[in-house]
Amino acid sequence: MLGVEVKVGVRVGGRSAVVKVLGMHCATCSLTVQRALLSVRGVRWAEASLASGEARLVVDPEVLDWGELLRAVRGVGYDVYRESAHIVADFRPEEVEAVERAAGGWGVFYVRASPAAGVVYVEYNPLETSVEEVAERVARAGFRVREVRRGEVGVDVDRRAVEAEVRDLGKRLVPAAVAAAVLMLAMVGVLHVPPLAQLALAGVAQFYSGWRFLWGAARAFRNGTANMDTLVALGTLSTFLYSSYAVAVGGHAFFEASAAVIAFVLAGRYVEALMRLRTGEAVKRLAQLQPPRARVKRGEGWVEVEASGVGAGELVEVREGERVPVDGYVEEGVGLVDESAFTGEPLPVEKGRGDLVLAGTALVRGRLVVRATRSGRHTYLAEVVKLVRQAQNARLPIQRLVDRVAGVFTWVVIGVAVATFVGWSAVGAPLSQALLFTASVLVVACPCALGLATPLAVVVGVGRAAERGLLIKNVEAVEKALRARYVAFDKTGTLTVGAPRVAKFVGDGEALALAASAEAKSTHPLGKALVEYAVERGVRLAEPEFFDTFPGQGVYARVDGAVVGVGNEKLVEGLGASIPEDLRRAAEELRGEGYTVAYVVVDGVVRGVVAVGDEVRREAAEVVKRLRAMGLEPVVVSGDHEAAVAKVAARLGIERFYGGADPAAKAEVVRRLKREGGVIFIGDGVNDAPALAEADVGIAVASGTEVAKEAGDVVVRRGDLAKVVEFLELSRKIVGTARFNLFWAFFYNVVLIPVAAGAFYPALYLRPEYAGLAMALSSISVTLNALRLRRA
Repeated sequence: MLGVEVKVGVRVGGRSAVVKVLGMHCATCSLTVQRALLSVRGVRWAEASLASGEARLVVDPEVLDWGELLRAVRGVGYDVYRESAHIVADFRPEEVEAVERAAGGWGVFYVRASPAAGVVYVEYNPLETSVEEVAERVARAGFRVREVRRGEVGVDVDRRAVEAEVRDLGKRLVPAAVAAAVLMLAMVGVLHVPPLAQLALAGVAQFYSGWRFLWGAARAFRNGTANMDTLVALGTLSTFLYSSYAVAVGGHAFFEASAAVIAFVLAGRYVEALMRLRTGEAVKRLAQLQPPRARVKRGEGWVEVEASGVGAGELVEVREGERVPVDGYVEEGVGLVDESAFTGEPLPVEKGRGDLVLAGTALVRGRLVVRATRSGRHTYLAEVVKLVRQAQNARLPIQRLVDRVAGVFTWVVIGVAVATFVGWSAVGAPLSQALLFTASVLVVACPCALGLATPLAVVVGVGRAAERGLLIKNVEAVEKALRARYVAFDKTGTLTVGAPRVAKFVGDGEALALAASAEAKSTHPLGKALVEYAVERGVRLAEPEFFDTFPGQGVYARVDGAVVGVGNEKLVEGLGASIPEDLRRAAEELRGEGYTVAYVVVDGVVRGVVAVGDEVRREAAEVVKRLRAMGLEPVVVSGDHEAAVAKVAARLGIERFYGGADPAAKAEVVRRLKREGGVIFIGDGVNDAPALAEADVGIAVASGTEVAKEAGDVVVRRGDLAKVVEFLELSRKIVGTARFNLFWAFFYNVVLIPVAAGAFYPALYLRPEYAGLAMALSSISVTLNALRLRRA
């Protein structure tokens, strides 16, 4: 089949493009990908080549959305090769949309700017663009690019970006503070400073210390927007220029106002940046867990090498008190391993031969020899850090509304400032007084706090969740979870421990041997239980000649020439078999006792019944109780027989349940529940993938390590259901913090803008320098409030 190309349509006008498609292996794949591409708005022609693994397109560049292109290909089960990079740039929170617009465009699938770190994360098509081209687009839009790093880099990039800002702010703050102090002392008569000296001091503050505001305002003007820098630049420049004119004509100058505003705003930004260094501490601690060196068996001895250089299959020694440097399975030794960084559980877990250990976990006691499976940036820890950082760069849905409001708000403030100047001039106030009130309005209303309100809450909250064993992959889930009405649980492996045992087998010994042999290739918990049951009874297992699975039904295999099926009634029907009356009665009795039942079909004849039991999780009843207290209704949706599901539901006091549901049926149940209200679905992330994807919020309670492949918006390791309640509680705190920050930011402006405009003069008014101080304090208060989530 190699070399087959599928072509649809004829080549038409437009710009050509090439994407590398991953996962195609036949001509049908090519056709499927091609149809997906042609469904994207702006794609005029497409052909997918199996031989090259590429898709060639002709597109309308003005219409095409590269992100939509990626989603279309992934939506039909394939993927597009892309590379990632971080661009460290200078931009304000209210400029997020502008910098994302600049970085986006031709060849860029995904872009997300983090105002909390000053980093723009991009995923791009290396066949059509490069990170240098993307960075150049950002620079052309007027944003200073400090650094470009390719790949999924560590938290050092975010930290270095903020550290660079701290250094720059500190360097500019000192002369501004000195100038402001001297000029204010001169204003109150403590010092005598000649007018020209005042002009020089104010000039240093205005054009050196305040250069970042002037440059930012010019950049915003070029992009057709207005931001905080615009307001500070207009307010300080107007007072500086008027004071310079006053010096020339012998009038009264107020240089202290412009210098003090710049000093206070820089001081506020400096303190804010220092505190932002603390917002990423959780992810930094996670990243530092992985040791840089590993002790590897090479030849007859042990040698130390870079941990990232350990190959799959190599043996790694871990001694007591050390951290595990790689992911892998214990080859020899026994020890107690602290996994609290991933699970949030303080008690160490005993590990022995065959057990999985993860890079970054600590060996509290014992000695282990681990056969490595993954190292370096491919470990579970590196994957977690990557996903947490991506989630931290995302924004809550409410932030989109705030961004639009902030964009309009700045122009409104400029309008209010103009009206203030015109109004005071119209009533005959001196020019200097009208100008002071105007400057106060411009400075006091800077929308910094609006831009920081939710991003800081997300950064701190997502990092705190990771420390507690909760991996939030989709930040929107945090807000959606609060609107949910139902919490739907899968049963096996979610409400139950997922390690069932065969309670009874009804049938002959040969049927048991054939069934266990067929299940030997299965990874399903019920299949493993049957194999263990047979082995314990000394049954000899044969190697299946053929094996396949039918999700939601069972397995199908050929063993010693016999066609064997093990599964539920749907599988029995599919194999064209009928269930003898005695076995049907036995199955009903076992279901009535709460067991899950599977039938054994051999060459079209049902010859056995397997009864499997699974213990309800210790914490399940308490979790259900707490969810009800939070106003949520629990529901069970399971592929098991109705009677078995009913028994578990009754034990937990859950009134609404659905049994016998295959993966597609589970998704349909979730769709029906969504029509009644928001749905959180909790499953094991494997057979439950359709339901997890369909739900408003999907929580994968998983014990595996391939977290990036889980269908859930949130992943909980080690199957601890209590973490679900923790996620909901933390979601409330994150959203509550963000909403309080937004309320405070709006309230602050609503109250202070009339005061700054002189509406209560002379009883109450606000000079520009004090307006600058108030604005700085508002941003600091928002940052401090977000940092409270570190103790959540």
